[in-house]
Amino acid sequence: AQPAIPAHMARGFIPFSIEVGADYPGFAQEMARLLAEGADELEASAFATGSGSDAPTGIITALDANTNAEVSVTTAGSLGVVDVRAIWSALPNRARANATWVMSEDLNDDISAFGSTYGADSTVDLTGEVTTLKSRPVVISSYFPDSTSATTAANWLAVGDFSKFYIVDRVGMSIELVPHLFADATGSRPTGQRGWFAYKRVGSDSVDDTAFRLLTNT
Repeated sequence: AQPAIPAHMARGFIPFSIEVGADYPGFAQEMARLLAEGADELEASAFATGSGSDAPTGIITALDANTNAEVSVTTAGSLGVVDVRAIWSALPNRARANATWVMSEDLNDDISAFGSTYGADSTVDLTGEVTTLKSRPVVISSYFPDSTSATTAANWLAVGDFSKFYIVDRVGMSIELVPHLFADATGSRPTGQRGWFAYKRVGSDSVDDTAFRLLTNT
């Protein structure tokens, strides 16, 4: 089937006084840097947990909607070596060669704690930050959930072939100067402010959920 991935518009706006614009050397360049940084953070969040309705569809959102891609932990509220093995075993062989693990720093710390028991028997040192699992790279995302001892439903980590997770960028980011701001839309006099308006259109979604597995706390 032909996948359809809508591009949603992200917006950023920085108002500033005429005086600041005149007196702050390099102001425009600094604001452009901040807007670009904000766009990167907004995208990173959306690519993880975006709803898909007014934002890109995040990988967690996409997989959470497909029960065939979910693997539950053995004991709710507890991450164990058995769970890492289970989610890897559930991942289809065709997706393993190009697979990447994505998790929060907190989950990574939990896995590194396995090193005190299993480190001597592992081909990868688990006593520090875990950078590979099953010979595949581990990526840390601050937008993935932390671990919890609660038994409530949560999505902890994902592994799979991320070439099956598409990101569509419609036009890149544009920044335009709004030369005068008004107090309202009724024709009031200018407020003495200008504004930098940034926007971009971007979308994302999984085009093959079966190439991933999502570890859930249920």
